[in-house]
Amino acid sequence: MLGKLLKHEFRATGRIMLPLIAAELLVSVLAGLSIRGLARMQNMSFLRVLYVMTLVVFGLGLFAIAVVAFVLMIQRFYKSLLRDEGYLSMTLPVTVDAHIWAKLLTSFAWFAAVGLLSMAAILLVLRIGTDMSWAPFYGMEWDESVFNFESIGGGSIALYVLESILLAFLYAAATCLHCYAAMAVGCSASDHKLLLSFVAYFLMGMALSVVTNALAFSILPHTDVWIDSMGPAAAVHTVMGVNILIGAALFALYYFVTRYFLKNKLNLA
Repeated sequence: MLGKLLKHEFRATGRIMLPLIAAELLVSVLAGLSIRGLARMQNMSFLRVLYVMTLVVFGLGLFAIAVVAFVLMIQRFYKSLLRDEGYLSMTLPVTVDAHIWAKLLTSFAWFAAVGLLSMAAILLVLRIGTDMSWAPFYGMEWDESVFNFESIGGGSIALYVLESILLAFLYAAATCLHCYAAMAVGCSASDHKLLLSFVAYFLMGMALSVVTNALAFSILPHTDVWIDSMGPAAAVHTVMGVNILIGAALFALYYFVTRYFLKNKLNLA
């Protein structure tokens, strides 16, 4: 059933996100051509203003798509589970967990797509607008590059990649679940649901900020000693591991709150 929910979510969000992504890729081509045009022009003219405006639209477009992905994440959860559609959604033979995971995986997929789009669009602009090669770090000798992985355990690059992907997923999911939990708490009340959702969001954020700052101040003074005793490679893996544990803890906390209030306290009246 999760697969059907995911299909429905991607169909509903794809109608908005896919045209925006396609439009931004087109604008990135125009932005690259604008850079070439600006390099050949000396005096102010209508074309020069047009070129500059194209570059501005390109930058604003990347920001706008990220905002739309974030708003869609909130809107889909709120509209389909906490508003009138919730009567239908909650009567389907689907668990609360399936509903949460469908929203979560869809949102993460679009966040990842926006990140990849940003990198691809910037590379496309640089490729068209300048003489940059497609090769990464063009003009740099790999053995002399500042990106020398030998100092942090070159043989463990695959592990760094896996850790980075897991870290990105946990923190992106925790961000989504923070919003979901706040909305689920707010919509357990009979009145002022949106106001209470905002209050719950900020209170949860403030409480976790106090806890994380306290932990940081207790741990940071000892990091130099740990790094010296472990070595660079082990230190990097340790830092990644600690951040993964923190992300997993945030994920679990927000997930539990969201699930509990959706299952036991939801008030659709």
